[in-house]
Amino acid sequence: MFHGLTLKELARRTWRRVLDHDCLGRAAQLGFYFTLALFPMLIFLLSVLSFLPQAPEIILDWLATVMPREAKSLLEAWISSVVANRHGRLLSLGLLLSLWFASYGTGALMDALNRAYEVEEGRPFWKAQLVAIALTGALCLLVMGGAFVIAFGEKPAAWIVQALKLGNLFGILWLAFSYIVGFIMLAVGIGTMYYIAPNVQQHWQGILPGWLFALCGFLLASFGFSLYLRHAPSYDITYGSLGAFIVLMIWLYFTGLILCVGGEINAEIQRVAGEKIIEKERSEPERKRAHGA
Repeated sequence: MFHGLTLKELARRTWRRVLDHDCLGRAAQLGFYFTLALFPMLIFLLSVLSFLPQAPEIILDWLATVMPREAKSLLEAWISSVVANRHGRLLSLGLLLSLWFASYGTGALMDALNRAYEVEEGRPFWKAQLVAIALTGALCLLVMGGAFVIAFGEKPAAWIVQALKLGNLFGILWLAFSYIVGFIMLAVGIGTMYYIAPNVQQHWQGILPGWLFALCGFLLASFGFSLYLRHAPSYDITYGSLGAFIVLMIWLYFTGLILCVGGEINAEIQRVAGEKIIEKERSEPERKRAHGA
């Protein structure tokens, strides 16, 4: 899988690329853009899922599988406020606008992955923006798919449990099922992002190492961060009422860093393998230089 590289050598080369490409700084940028994009995306989801019973609770339960408890508490208060003040125009007028703003975080990730492969964004602005919107929409569909399964799958699951006389096992089995659904949606979302986002011709086998790293790293970081927050002094002591928001931004920072490192792993393995990095589209200056050469 690593084309002759040991795991230690891959880690050393990747860390060097992480420093050269300023992934720590880019992760901070991604954390900021993810913060800006998260709330419009949730508005989009709430609008589309408004016909589902208890849609806010379903979305929060799904998010609770991947984010710290303090961040979930912040989003819970915000979602309650949005739902309480929602009116009919939210769906008709704000849907596309919310999706547009939510795509900013995806666009920032596209830039970071292009940097990992050391390529320019050759796609025209309108095309790159459409790709960002499509990827954001795809991620929303994954969340909505999980919400549908959780919302409409509980009754059939309860019937099966009753028929098999599983009794109290239902709660445990349903909780495990919810986490499995969340894991699958997360895995598909990360893989789709690595495959489509960079301006590089990809194949699924080539993105597998970074994909696995990002998936495992995300789960471990979220679990470890949640564990740390349970035993560390409350962030409210230092940041007051902003404590939950700081936790959310730190979690989004770690998310951006893990995605950047996963992209660097894929790019480094491709370089070691001697595979030529082929851009999907070249920028206008590059096309002129190639023509002049």
